[in-house]
Amino acid sequence: MPLRPLADVSVADWFADDGSSPLPHNLGPAGFSSYVRVLHSDRGDGERYEGHLDDDLLAALVAVLSGHTSTPDDCYFGLWDGYGDIDGGDPVGFLTAFSGPMKWPGRIFTKEKPPPPVPPAFAPEVLAGPKLSYFHDYLLFRGKLAEAGQWGAVGYGYGVPRDINSPNLMWPADHAWFVTTSIEGTWTGVGGSAVLIDELLKEPRLEVVRQRYDVTELR
Repeated sequence: MPLRPLADVSVADWFADDGSSPLPHNLGPAGFSSYVRVLHSDRGDGERYEGHLDDDLLAALVAVLSGHTSTPDDCYFGLWDGYGDIDGGDPVGFLTAFSGPMKWPGRIFTKEKPPPPVPPAFAPEVLAGPKLSYFHDYLLFRGKLAEAGQWGAVGYGYGVPRDINSPNLMWPADHAWFVTTSIEGTWTGVGGSAVLIDELLKEPRLEVVRQRYDVTELR
């Protein structure tokens, strides 16, 4: 089952109105025992992917996080509303330009019908609804931690699925930890208990670096 969009963003008041988080950190709210950076995958050119955890890394992170919350079936997920593939219409029409049924030879010289416009990823009331504001604006979703990244987005058309970004924000209902992925960052920040952080540091599928919250210069 995909994540469910939320119109009530007050569930984020506990950190969104805090005002204590330094923007350069992108580590989420203050107050957790320990913090780390989970480094993103290499693109193959020596640079890491920006703003996105690929499926394997997201699955590995979720597997560890699930053991450190009493509410793994009740979590919240923020998706930056500025991603171009969320919107429909001409800006993403090229994604289906070469999709669809093959044209019959007898119709080569006939005027083709224009393809239908690409629909937006979510219903209009979701896209136009309240946003969670935390340095950027985010669409807010709720669901099981195991469903992280399963946005329930409408496909592009002609059977082309819509593969949207990994969550930019994640936290459980019990506030046991917080995960944030900056839209331009090459790492994902995690704040939580010392036990959680120690387990992340030992997870062989992840490249993890311990980070102090009060240090403004990242190394």
